[in-house]
Amino acid sequence: MKENKITISDIADNLGISNMSVSRALSGQSGVSNELRNKVLKKARELKYTKCKKSSSINILVLHKKPLINDVTDFSIKVQSIEKILQQTHAQYDLEFVDKDRQDKMYLPYKLSRGTHYDGVILLGRFNHEYIDFINTKIDNLVIYSGYSPSYDYDTVWFNFSNSAYKQCKYLIENNHKNIGYLEDMHELFRNKEILMGIGTCLEENGIKMKNEFFIDMKNNYKDKIIKLFNKENKPTAMICNTDFAALELIKIFHDININVPDDVSIIGTGNTQISSLTVPSLTTVDLNIEYSCKVVVDLLLKKINDPYKPKENIAIYTSLVERDSVRKI
Repeated sequence: MKENKITISDIADNLGISNMSVSRALSGQSGVSNELRNKVLKKARELKYTKCKKSSSINILVLHKKPLINDVTDFSIKVQSIEKILQQTHAQYDLEFVDKDRQDKMYLPYKLSRGTHYDGVILLGRFNHEYIDFINTKIDNLVIYSGYSPSYDYDTVWFNFSNSAYKQCKYLIENNHKNIGYLEDMHELFRNKEILMGIGTCLEENGIKMKNEFFIDMKNNYKDKIIKLFNKENKPTAMICNTDFAALELIKIFHDININVPDDVSIIGTGNTQISSLTVPSLTTVDLNIEYSCKVVVDLLLKKINDPYKPKENIAIYTSLVERDSVRKI
């Protein structure tokens, strides 16, 4: 026998308050105290109340922390893909750039500060932890996209860089490379740890010792470190790069010092950005499956809006290898 669906009236009757007060508390509107709002939310959880909204009546805020001008990464593609998926769902949405200064000063996004109500928010990139918590006090339903941290207790969608690095390393080993280096970015600490774990696991499983001297940090003037490393007799035959742009910079450095890619050294990037197929040689890389990941982000947020008491989820999207001309078999 089908159970009767819990309604706003059921919650109101249980608490001895009006339907209007319950509605305002559940939707995050003004007109009720924080104490009453918490009582309503607690009772709604106890009664397993869920509200189902049509996508066309849902209003979403998308916040991003990087400007879209002069973008050489895949960031603008992520923004455009999220917009495309939101349009396909017929949801209403606003898009706003929030720089580090505004995060540090705990400024509200403009339309939110002007009283616009949002059912959910997507945070694109790694925002300050305190700012995420601050936004969550204003908008209940929140999903973080591509800025994952183990410290976050929110719904998140990100990329499995550990598996990606394992896949890149395995591909190089299959092409007979054993001296494998990595161009790392210590500014992306968690992502960097994931990549190192993937590379290390693959090397260990194939009986190859990890050589830390082949791992170059991109901070400061790393070109000198590259030149010094490749002047040695014992040097990498292949380099994994954490972005396509880093791979292209490395190709340029090698060109300047008369090292040929892929004849002298193979390079594999990360991202499958538009420029990766236009370089000479064209860049072997991994595709992040961005459009699919954006669909997962929007679906996850809509699920959260319609079922606010569901457990939080951490969804990791796998990458796909794209074979081109910058890796050769030795």
